[in-house]
Amino acid sequence: MAVTACQPLPYDHEDELPEVVALEDGSAERAEMNARVYDVVMRTVVRNFYDRTFNDVDFEAEIAARRAAVIASPDEETFYAGLDETLALLNDGHTHVVSPTDNLFQKRRRLETAPTFGMVETTVRSRSSGEVTSFVSKVREGSTAEEAGVRPGWKILTIDGRAWGAPQEWGETVDGLTFVVRFEDAEGRIHTRTMESRPMPREIGTMQRRPDGVLVLQFSEFDDASADWFEERLREAEADPPVAIVLDLRGNVGGQVTAGERIVGGLFREPVVFARRQEFFGEAVNRSRRMPAVWDGPVAVVQSGFSGSMAEVFSATIREQRRGLVVGQKSNGSVVFMVSFKLPDGGQLSVGILEVRTGAGAILEKRGVEPDIFFEPTLDDIRHGRDTMLEAGVRAALAGQRTAEAAPAR
Repeated sequence: MAVTACQPLPYDHEDELPEVVALEDGSAERAEMNARVYDVVMRTVVRNFYDRTFNDVDFEAEIAARRAAVIASPDEETFYAGLDETLALLNDGHTHVVSPTDNLFQKRRRLETAPTFGMVETTVRSRSSGEVTSFVSKVREGSTAEEAGVRPGWKILTIDGRAWGAPQEWGETVDGLTFVVRFEDAEGRIHTRTMESRPMPREIGTMQRRPDGVLVLQFSEFDDASADWFEERLREAEADPPVAIVLDLRGNVGGQVTAGERIVGGLFREPVVFARRQEFFGEAVNRSRRMPAVWDGPVAVVQSGFSGSMAEVFSATIREQRRGLVVGQKSNGSVVFMVSFKLPDGGQLSVGILEVRTGAGAILEKRGVEPDIFFEPTLDDIRHGRDTMLEAGVRAALAGQRTAEAAPAR
């Protein structure tokens, strides 16, 4: 990964808690820190952003024009909103900032110290009105939501009387606090539940061995922990083979290419090139690394419009190598190499630094991966807790299993 020399910022490590600098709103110290962070963010982006045309934006002129207004922001929330609004001009999903408050919360969640209700949320946007509605798609075992009897498919209405999804008070802590959450089920009945927000271990992945013999594996990002978990699942599959494997990458945000090398390698007995990038010295490629256990039986991948980055490269590799079918929606189209930096106030800056192509040379940035079989759930499916998209993936995997059985022996 080539990065411009003499970086003004240190690299950020995802498993290190940031040192958040406390600053009084509207103070001279706040203004001074705003100016310092703004300048170092913009300087770093200008030096490192992979598209030297800045996606046809006069970015340096915009930086200068917006600087005074953004650094005059009285508080952290407003300041970081101004930073992100400026970076959004680049139209790049990997180049953004995370405020110190959010950065600390996200790192704590990764290190299993952040509070949660233990329910996974699915959002649906109305094509006519643009209104966003949230539903419970999954309830984690052992969570406060499970204890409260929350069910998949319930629409989430309010939390402590305010709309679900409405901004909470900036910096508000939820550790160990109890909240009243209102839901609506598919029949329109209202359910009110009192739930405590408490820490839960990170859920690296989930597995389901179905009655039809299909093994469903789901994980939400590509990192070392996910690769270790995937390797262990393949060892189990080697000892007790399923009829097919479905990889559920809906909402998978991507992650580390090195983890991708291992996870892709779990499905191929010989190395395959799955990513290409142009660096200063020429083209560089990423090849899969064979895992100790390899699954070479039928495979299907389920993706959604929220599947991004390395998850998209993975789906594209499965298609290009004719390894299996991709089912679901077109993926997010956010595929560049990214590096993250620590900011002086405890925030984080991420910058897209290199264009990435698939092994076959396809550009996925702003294009995404088209599925072999397009499928999206209806609102009625979601309301009744029916995972019809996953069922479509299972049908594709079983079709591959039948095809493999019918093929002549070699």
